[in-house]
Amino acid sequence: MKRKATAFVLVLAMAMVLIGSAFAAESSTDTWQVSVGKETDAASLDSMFPKVVYIHEGDKVVFTNAAKFTPHTVTFLAGKAPLSPEDPASVAPSAASSVSWDGKTLLNSGILEPTKTYEITFTASGAYPYYCILHPLMSGTVVVVPKGQPIPSKVEQAAATKAQENELILQAEALKGNHEIQYTDNGNGSLTYKVALGSAHTTLSHNRMTPDLVTISEGDSVEWSNLSPYEPHWVTFNKPADLDFFTDQGLNPKFLAPAGGSEFNGKGFINSGVVMNGQSYKLKFTKAGTYTYECYLHSGSLMKGTVVVFPKNAVKFVVNGKAVADSAKAQWKNGSLYVSIPSFAQAMGGKAVYDSKLKAIVVTVGQGSQAKKVQTASIKLNGTNYASAEQIVRALGGTYTWNEKTKTFTVTVGAAATADHTGHQ
Repeated sequence: MKRKATAFVLVLAMAMVLIGSAFAAESSTDTWQVSVGKETDAASLDSMFPKVVYIHEGDKVVFTNAAKFTPHTVTFLAGKAPLSPEDPASVAPSAASSVSWDGKTLLNSGILEPTKTYEITFTASGAYPYYCILHPLMSGTVVVVPKGQPIPSKVEQAAATKAQENELILQAEALKGNHEIQYTDNGNGSLTYKVALGSAHTTLSHNRMTPDLVTISEGDSVEWSNLSPYEPHWVTFNKPADLDFFTDQGLNPKFLAPAGGSEFNGKGFINSGVVMNGQSYKLKFTKAGTYTYECYLHSGSLMKGTVVVFPKNAVKFVVNGKAVADSAKAQWKNGSLYVSIPSFAQAMGGKAVYDSKLKAIVVTVGQGSQAKKVQTASIKLNGTNYASAEQIVRALGGTYTWNEKTKTFTVTVGAAATADHTGHQ
């Protein structure tokens, strides 16, 4: 009898352990991670990663702003009207982090600065869309299913997230590179050159000036147009060192309105004011020089550009994507464009040396076994050795284009020319 009782107690204990284990498995919860945006050196990837996250009732989702510089929000409207980012109430949290939510009321994280998190425990089944009120096209969905029902594993959801991120990075890379400059004729002997602020992409913000180098003449203008569907941009020259774009109270109001007028001679503070989607800013340049500018909202994305202004009617040289500052020395002779040999060689990343045996100037571009040399037939103009730019470039295996309208001679030579021919860097 005692043995039967002992066996019964053991069976009962084992049953209790199994029941307890089953109850624990049924009642256990999990924590899931969602990145609210990501950021590369050139682009803000304005999406939720993953775009759709699958969880069970009672699970927690930790939303983390994974951007480097861009603020975001996590906002569930629950059927309410979209919030305005200009309303102070909209950028404040509707509930503190670590909230439990059943999907029936509006829930807003408020502004999440980079690295900040917002945690939500989802208590009811359903599909809950959410978005960032600062970037309305940036959205995601949390799908909550009852306990016990199958959902994609964390490994599977992580793989989908990585594929999503890689696709956006490839799209951002495709937006890079030197884009052909666009311009319009003003009808008075001057041109207006076009520069894009950002891109028209809906799920990433390519924070670049496109193109980031513009070569123009005195009297020409540059017009910047914001193509981004949601990001504001600025064009600012000569920002004083003691004038901060951001203050303790937020954006410095001195940057909101245009400053400095519509013409620029290289001096003084010039600011476009905020340029929103579909808006443009135009500036006329009246003095030769090299002028750098920046969108200080996206300094972390290195959103900078350069305008090189050449004297009126001077030939503009661009060699391997860089303007040659002293190209005003170029001269036309017998229908060919002649250039100062030493300065042109230097612009191509090479050097020019007089060879006493050949009794000629030899231009060398490249290093070691990749070096290319060409003997130039030179002429003296005003005491300086000149040679045909076309002949030098061709002899070095490079390529060139001439734009009669803009008076621009564009050269690709050396390693850059090899990359152009092969498609590889």
